[in-house]
Amino acid sequence: MSSEKLKEYLLQIADNVQESTKLDDIYDQLALLADIEESEEQEKRGEVLTHAEVVSKSKEWLK
Repeated sequence: MSSEKLKEYLLQIADNVQESTKLDDIYDQLALLADIEESEEQEKRGEVLTHAEVVSKSKEWLK
């Protein structure tokens, strides 16, 4: 994640911080945004599975 993107995410999170917000909540939100960004990059690179592939692989994983 670029430092510019990190700054953008932190500002977005900071706008929603309330008195009840815990530091762990902020970490969780930042991790989620980073995961979403990574997933979008994987999609752009074509690193995706079809629904049928997921169903097939999940059967192997759940044995």
